[in-house]
Formats: sequence, C-alpha cells, structure tokens
Amino acid sequence: MSAKILEVRNLEVTIDTPSGVLTAIDSASFDLDEGEILGLVGESGSGKTLTGRAIMRLLPSKRMAIRRGTVCVNGEDIMQFDESRMRGIRGRTIGMIFQNPSSHLDPVMTIGKQIAESIRFHEGRSSKESLARAVELLRQVDMPDPNIRLNSFSHEFSGGMRQRAMIAMALACRPKILIADEPTTALDVTVQAQILRLLLDLRRRRGLSIILVTHDLGIIAQTCDTIAVMYAGRLMERASKQDLLLGPLHPYTKGLIASQPGMAKPREQLPSISGQPPSLASFPAGCRFHPRCDYSEAACRTAIPVLEQVNQSHQTACRRWHDLVRQKILGAA
Repeated sequence: MSAKILEVRNLEVTIDTPSGVLTAIDSASFDLDEGEILGLVGESGSGKTLTGRAIMRLLPSKRMAIRRGTVCVNGEDIMQFDESRMRGIRGRTIGMIFQNPSSHLDPVMTIGKQIAESIRFHEGRSSKESLARAVELLRQVDMPDPNIRLNSFSHEFSGGMRQRAMIAMALACRPKILIADEPTTALDVTVQAQILRLLLDLRRRRGLSIILVTHDLGIIAQTCDTIAVMYAGRLMERASKQDLLLGPLHPYTKGLIASQPGMAKPREQLPSISGQPPSLASFPAGCRFHPRCDYSEAACRTAIPVLEQVNQSHQTACRRWHDLVRQKILGAA
C-alpha cells in the first residue's frame, strides 16, 4: 500500500471584492500517494488552477487569501510555515509547471541561467555545476541539442520546447511532488502526446507524485491513476480512473464524460451540459451544480452536499447517487 505524500484537508480560498469576501475554493480535501498521478479536472473557472497555486501558497492576487485548511507534506502542515521556510519547499519539495510557459519564462535570461538559478538557490552549487546540471535536465526532458539550447532565449523555442524547458525548471531541485497546470494547452496533438509520455516516464524514473490539472478528460484517461472532479470551487467526485470513467456517481461527471469528443454515436449531435457555470459572485445555494442538473430536487437547492465515501476508492458529493444508481442513470452500465 502506497504512503500518502500529500494530504489536503478543508482548503478554503477567498477573494476580497468591493461587494464582500467571496469563497473561490470551498473545503477541498484530497490525498496524493507516492508515485500517484492525480487528475484534477473540470470546466474553466472551476478552481483547478487556484487549488494548485494554493498548495504552493502562490495565489495570483493580493486580494486572495487561504482562509483555512491544512496541506500536509509527509505529515507536516506547510500552511503553518513562514515565507522563508516556504521558499525552501517550493522547487525542492513541490515543483510546479505553470500554465502558459511564455508568461513564466524570463524573456531576457537564457534558459540555462533560469534553470541554474534555482539549483544555486536551493542547493548552493557553483555556476559551473548548476549549468552542467541544467544541460543534464534538458537532456532528460528530451530537449534537442541541450548544450546549444542552454544558451537560447525562450522566444527562440517552439511551444513544445518551452514546455520542456518549464518541466526541466520544475524538476531542477528533485521535488517529490509535481503540479502540472494544463501542461499541453495550445500544443498540437503530436506534441501533446510527447509531453504526456515524458511526464509518465519521469514518474517511472523518479517516483514523482503528480497533480495534473486539465479540462481534458481524454488526457486524464491516458495518464492518471485517480481523478478528482471540481465544479464552482467544490469537489464533486473523486475515484480511481477506472471507477470514475466507467461508473460515475455524480451527474456533473456523467455530463463531462458524455460531452467528450468521440462519445457521440455516428451522425448524432455530441451531448452537452445545459447552461453555464456560475460566476464567483453568484454561486447558488445547496449543490452548486443543481441549476444545470436534470436530476435535482428540492433538497439539492438548499442542502450543501459533502463528499460521501461510497467505497474504499470512490467518493461523491451527490446526495441522490443511491437513487440514480438504482434507476441506472449513474454507475456502471
């Protein structure tokens, strides 16, 4: 049985707005085992990226705050660390591949120097040693001509090469956990497949534990061991990949799976989830998915659902899952 390397409990992130304090992430709880790849999936604006950044304590705005919750790495709650100690965690214990590498790579510093800077900061290596390790890291992420690319700038790279450089930077100090935020966005299908194979290979060679943030269930199906589904800042369902994809126990998850390209029958329109996700300022009471749910009832509009343990590896936040399984609307076909 694998040991838990990361335990997130009741994580809550708020944002201060002119109209008041709004809750962007509400009571998120999940675990990550050693060597596991956890897929965090949901529509745009569901809170996936913000959850990853909250774990790193790198919120994108000063108006945002982690209101409560614990994030334990190997049993230590890093939410209690001061900023100096937290800087030692970032990069060394938890690495992050940020969405859109173009905005996170310094355009006036060579790729080699950017990778080496992290190694010097965390490991106290000399410039020569750090640059030599940067070459090796670029080689490990299958960068073509790493000795030459070391002295290149990000604008000289293709999208796939920039993504490889970001992965090399995230791995520079041998973190145990990697948060990959939409690592294949804006890449063509061939390069996407290469990046996903690279992440799987790095997991195999290094024993990395990975949180893969994406809206694409196809990517999740190719790479992840476990899937957590988010909607409007809350976790809707969490299960092993096989259990969730073959027997979803939440109407939102069922809708996401049904709306994936390739799921429609020939000459039939691809199903979609009606309506739009709510804005942060207008989250509905009760289950946040109820305005778009075909199976909601009165209690769904008032009672806040909590993640219920269905079995050892499956949780759902749908209060009607028993009835819907009995009616063969949810669960395995």
